[in-house]
Amino acid sequence: MKRKILLAFALMSVSVAGIAALQLFYSYTTYVSERRQFERDCNEALDEAVDSSFTRYRRIVTGTFRSWLNDPSFIEITARWNPDVKETVFTIKERQPSPVGQSQISMSIGDLKERFDSITPGSKELLVNHMVSQVDAELKKGYVWFYTQKLGDSLTKIAYDTPIEKALLKKEYRVALEKRGIMLPFVFNGKGDGKSYQTKKVNISLRRPHKKEMLQASVVNVDLFLLGQLKWVLAGSILLLLITLFCFWYTLRLLLSQQKLNAIKDDFINNMTHEINTPLTSIAITAESLKKFSHDKEAQENYIDIILHQSSKLMSLTDEILTSARLESSEMELQDMIAVDTMLQQIAAQTESPVQISVTANSNATLQGNKKHLDRAIANLIDNAVKYTTSINPVVEIRSSIENGKLLIAIADNGPGIPDEHKEAVFSPFYRIPSGNIHNAKGYGLGLSYVKKVITAHKGSILLKDNIPNGSLFLIKLPLS
Repeated sequence: MKRKILLAFALMSVSVAGIAALQLFYSYTTYVSERRQFERDCNEALDEAVDSSFTRYRRIVTGTFRSWLNDPSFIEITARWNPDVKETVFTIKERQPSPVGQSQISMSIGDLKERFDSITPGSKELLVNHMVSQVDAELKKGYVWFYTQKLGDSLTKIAYDTPIEKALLKKEYRVALEKRGIMLPFVFNGKGDGKSYQTKKVNISLRRPHKKEMLQASVVNVDLFLLGQLKWVLAGSILLLLITLFCFWYTLRLLLSQQKLNAIKDDFINNMTHEINTPLTSIAITAESLKKFSHDKEAQENYIDIILHQSSKLMSLTDEILTSARLESSEMELQDMIAVDTMLQQIAAQTESPVQISVTANSNATLQGNKKHLDRAIANLIDNAVKYTTSINPVVEIRSSIENGKLLIAIADNGPGIPDEHKEAVFSPFYRIPSGNIHNAKGYGLGLSYVKKVITAHKGSILLKDNIPNGSLFLIKLPLS
């Protein structure tokens, strides 16, 4: 049996270790996957923030450029039809020409098929939109198109001399992160401290890609954020692991309890076999002697007394077992009115023993219950106190009193006492305190189990304590009617 339990324990240990390892591996891979997604989101958010900031910047530049083209005091725009190439030619001319560089330029719009012989509001708007879109496209490439010297100089000044504000980049980056569910503080171009995540570097130069001005974001409190994202996964893994450990512990406890019960059962069967075999052998030998030999009347009477005595022992044994079994299968009737002090006096008087038994009954209580079972339960406690005493001057004390509306019955002896590790177990069926192969007192392990069942049926409790300075004290508490 022990080998089987050890094998089961080893297999369950391997299973629990395997489940724990799988849960740890699953949690780790989930964390790694979540971190990769987090890093990808941070980098994509930075790209989005920079692109959004550049879009705003180009919108401001092209808006200013549009206002210059629409300002007649700055730029004069004319139009004419060129019959040779059959397209409208627009001329953009500075009102106040620069001393250097070109002050005017002629151009056409490739996909414009409509003929204009002179400038009109509609044709001017077409030209302005075309030039603004060209400027926007060139700014994306890091260039400034010089249509005229003044337009080019002015465009260069507003496009390159005023860098993108970091405050705008921070605002756009925060918005991009929040869109991805990331609510964490960050700094630009901060030093890595091992606890923050540093994104890839992004070029924010207005002349990119020809010039470089790198920007990098450092996002802090990353581990706490990831743990928050994975809290339900981790909680589920921990809960599953705890349930597995509990099942392992509970199963192991059941196996050990079963082994213990088997040992108790075997001990009980051995005791019962001995207890039954002894009177049966005496009865068989006595009956055989009566049958084979002629005895005088006195001898016959002695033999018959032996048979009756051994039969009485067998009946007492079977009655004790059957009574305990009946309590398991049926509910006890509590219809008797019991005068507690009188019952205790009678039990003490009926106990045949050289041990001194003193009764201090001061409760004057009447209890509604089952007199037969309660009488027998208390008698069992007194019999145990008498049976197991090893004192030179053995004494058993019985006391009754009322305390806090409950009846207290105390049965104390000055015997060897019961070790603490057995105080709970002695109330279990078939349990006997281990004493090797030596049994100075006969017993089946049913007495105290029966006592507890009776007291519990009366909605009471029984407690085993040490009787100072030596011995045991059984304290019964019963609710009064």
